[in-house]
Amino acid sequence: MRFILLTIISFVAWNNVLAQEIIQNPFSAELSHPELNVDQIALYPDSTVINFTVINNADKGGWFCADKNIYIEVPETKKRYYRTSSRDIPTCPSVHNFSKKGEKLSFTLVFPSIPQNLHTINIIEDCNKACFFFKGLILSNKLNNDIRTYDQAMKCYAKNNFECAIDLFTKVLDTIPKKPTHVYGYAFYHLIMIHNQKGDKLAANFWLSKLKESTLPNKEYFIDMAKRDAGIK
Repeated sequence: MRFILLTIISFVAWNNVLAQEIIQNPFSAELSHPELNVDQIALYPDSTVINFTVINNADKGGWFCADKNIYIEVPETKKRYYRTSSRDIPTCPSVHNFSKKGEKLSFTLVFPSIPQNLHTINIIEDCNKACFFFKGLILSNKLNNDIRTYDQAMKCYAKNNFECAIDLFTKVLDTIPKKPTHVYGYAFYHLIMIHNQKGDKLAANFWLSKLKESTLPNKEYFIDMAKRDAGIK
């Protein structure tokens, strides 16, 4: 039994080595089913393998299935890549019936390979009832990690734990990617506001100058907001 388990673990690890990139727990700009999560996207030369987990929120019963018409969409070109196979999930109209509330089902959908260097993708189930979608799924582990760090910083900020918030917001701004999201501008903004609130005008102006020097495409919006809310000229 131990030999079989080690063989399975080795096989999974080897498959991950073969992948061009593995994106863990990507964030989505918009999604239809909060109970459905994308756990991992593995980009291979010949396929795209996506692992999901769905949690049953129904008090009684509950079911889930995956329509045969599910596709990855490239947002810029609208090019579609339809699923080629699936594992551990029935194809509608067959369904997986849950036995209790809170039960989880993990499954895998396989698609053709997609172009390299994409920043985001959409996953869309094209069906007639209760169809799911994810729009703007981020294909960057760095960006996903920065969003998680930003969320942690905001929790510290909400608790008035300024030192924790400053540390985490600063980590977010350590390296700004070429395709940034809103979290970088707001990290600058909150650093300015925290230092201003602490009465440290020098540090507040330091981060304002860093924001001005940044390559953020919408930095003027955050500069104006910081100046207005912190009373900095």
